Amino acid sequence: MSEEKTASIQFGEDEEQPVSTDINPQEIEDNPAEYARKVASQKASEYDQMAGFSVPRDFVMLPSKGRIYPPDSPLHNLEEIEVRHLTAADEDILTSRALLRSGKAIDTMLSNVLLNKSINVNDFISGDKNAILTFLRITGYGPDYDVEVDCPECNETIKHQFDLTKLTMRFLDVDPISAGQNRFEFILPSGIRIEFKLLNSAEDQKIADEQEKLKRTTNSPLEKNVTTKYKHQIISVDDKEDQTFINNFVDTMNLRDSRAFRTYLEEVEPDVDMKQDFKCRMCGHSEEVEIPVTVGFFWPES
Repeated sequence: MSEEKTASIQFGEDEEQPVSTDINPQEIEDNPAEYARKVASQKASEYDQMAGFSVPRDFVMLPSKGRIYPPDSPLHNLEEIEVRHLTAADEDILTSRALLRSGKAIDTMLSNVLLNKSINVNDFISGDKNAILTFLRITGYGPDYDVEVDCPECNETIKHQFDLTKLTMRFLDVDPISAGQNRFEFILPSGIRIEFKLLNSAEDQKIADEQEKLKRTTNSPLEKNVTTKYKHQIISVDDKEDQTFINNFVDTMNLRDSRAFRTYLEEVEPDVDMKQDFKCRMCGHSEEVEIPVTVGFFWPES
């Protein structure tokens, strides 16, 4: 992976700058997202003064650099986002039985730590959300992440400790079709031109819900992970945007096209690269593996 596309998960403290939120109609009209950020920052400063102390905060780099969010979004062209560190109150959220049952614990906590309250966490593409969550995990619970890994060589299940500070980010390095649009193109080996988007948090959840519903209604062990994601991600096939046409195309997509598209997505999707070196204590085998993200990521045993 080239150095231009990656960066270590490092976070530096930025000195606070005074923010003016005097209402300027022209500024609101010219750049509503920037104005919303200023207001949110001022509100955070007011909260600090009321509390009598400065809430620990940091800036987290966004792998997308904000390039795929529309101009009216507070995330538009936002290269880094300001969040505060986790507190005991956030742990209350993460251990709330009601929120855990509903699957809303992580998103509720994330909304709580964003200083810009005009941001909807469902709008984050997956890579940007993962970058923030990784930062919160490191600063909240430390960089050591103990998890069980199945050795690719001897198939033994080994408890291994990963260092999350050694993870890198893969930044968006391709241009969308139009600036400020979450729309990209790819020519398949068959010559078919497709346009696709990067999925956001809400769309990821919708896919998960569809998978769960399919599992309950059919009682089938078959998980349509590849085709379900494609149907949500592909937005046109040779300029045809009819969803029924796209669904039929995905279901009959030849394997060469599918693998080429999946490989391209892995190369260009901005995200945290969750791969790290692993060495098996049983057989001595060494290999770079995908770090399993389990409940222990935000609910460590100790």
